[in-house]
Amino acid sequence: MLRFEPKQSVSATPVGQIDETIRIRDRHQFEIKLHYPISRKKATATYDLESYIFVPRSLEIDRSNYSKARFYDDLQTHIRFKTPALSLTSIAESPDSPLFKLETSTLSLQQQSNEANVATFEYRLKLFCCILQSSLRDQIASIKDAKEADNHGRQVQLYLKATAEIIDAYRALRSNIAQPMIASRACAVYAYGDEYISLLVERNGYDLLEHIKQCNHPEMRTSKRRILDLISREVRYRKSQQYPSIASDKNDNELLIYRRNVLKKYMHKVLFLATRTRDEGKVIEHGLFGIAAGISMLFATIVLFLSQSIYGPLTLQVFLALVIGYMFKDRIKELLRVYFSKKVSGLLFDHRTRIYSSPHNPIGHCRESFDFVEEDKVPARIMKIRNRGPITEIANDWVSENVLRYRKRIKLSSRAITTAYRDIDTNGINDIMRLNVAEFTRRMGHPRKELFVAEKGDYRKVKAERVYHLNMILRYGGDDCECYKHFRIVLNRRKIKRIETVSVEGD
Repeated sequence: MLRFEPKQSVSATPVGQIDETIRIRDRHQFEIKLHYPISRKKATATYDLESYIFVPRSLEIDRSNYSKARFYDDLQTHIRFKTPALSLTSIAESPDSPLFKLETSTLSLQQQSNEANVATFEYRLKLFCCILQSSLRDQIASIKDAKEADNHGRQVQLYLKATAEIIDAYRALRSNIAQPMIASRACAVYAYGDEYISLLVERNGYDLLEHIKQCNHPEMRTSKRRILDLISREVRYRKSQQYPSIASDKNDNELLIYRRNVLKKYMHKVLFLATRTRDEGKVIEHGLFGIAAGISMLFATIVLFLSQSIYGPLTLQVFLALVIGYMFKDRIKELLRVYFSKKVSGLLFDHRTRIYSSPHNPIGHCRESFDFVEEDKVPARIMKIRNRGPITEIANDWVSENVLRYRKRIKLSSRAITTAYRDIDTNGINDIMRLNVAEFTRRMGHPRKELFVAEKGDYRKVKAERVYHLNMILRYGGDDCECYKHFRIVLNRRKIKRIETVSVEGD
């Protein structure tokens, strides 16, 4: 059994090139990221996801107090391109790297600083910053995974060399931008990128220093000095450019955090796809409700005709029959509405989201739905994976758990994507889902408990924590593959403590 700690993520083994990561994002929110590949060989690709969340009855999360609207308020979804993977050396040296494409854009601005060239420059700068962030992170992960100390030190030196070359090459572009004919917006965009890159280098440098602190090797001391020199150089540079993103132990550094987050969102927006959402199945739903109203009206009309044929017109018996008929008419209509709603809920989706590369260029769509399902309606394979033990049955008073089901279907046009995004050499789409479980903690008991432990003829108090388990089973796949994953979310009233992945038979 694996355990995932906050701010860490683990990627599952790819199944037909589809893979997922799950992590704790904050106290009450966890994130699932699914990667869907884009195949150049197929015109379209369809991917399905079903998520079943088994909730203890004691938390009282059911149809009566947890509506569809509340679930969609708690759920955040984003669809974005997977960041293209490039090594730091490739960014610094390859003639096709985003850094060299950015240089080409600055030369185009010198020739003609029009709106189109400024937009292209801004687009390429954002993409360069996103790729650089991903490359820095991946390179540090590779350093952390290095087994031998010599290889470890060599990788650190390569990291520092490539990073310095990229920084210097980017800042050499300032002379291309600082021209009177260049639009002021392009100059501002360059400055935003400059500050963001400096912050990236500093932050990743400290991440590397935290790792080096755990290494007992003489060569690491040299690496530590060089990393600190790089960080100090970046801090001095931001001061010289009068960027206000300077950390200090004399204040709460809220400005630094604010600017860093704003710059990150600004840069990463280039990878996010535009979406438009509308309700789905409303025409069918209203049609079925109309049928329910018609059936109830038919019943009332039959009662009217029968009473008049038996008792004659305008008699007390006819009046009473009409009252009773209309009473049952309303009940029949409501019962049929509930019946039809249950029957179609598993067939129709709640929302349909169109995915766009530009305001008038759709590249796919996403359909999603949420409902509660009875355990006897849950697929047998899902129930087998759930595999409740005796202690779970006792916790639920031998009554079934409440089961939430979230479904999603994504259809993408590979041809439209590759045509619209020629500059992005990406191999897929990331579907990011973040679920806030604060509502689930509302009826949880106090997390702190005290226990007593006997030792050496005496006893003492020890602290204990009360936790609850949410079991989530995912079934996802594409046109020719299917995969099951089982996660156990361990939480209490204060926070999500950890997420455990439970082995699934057949994986």
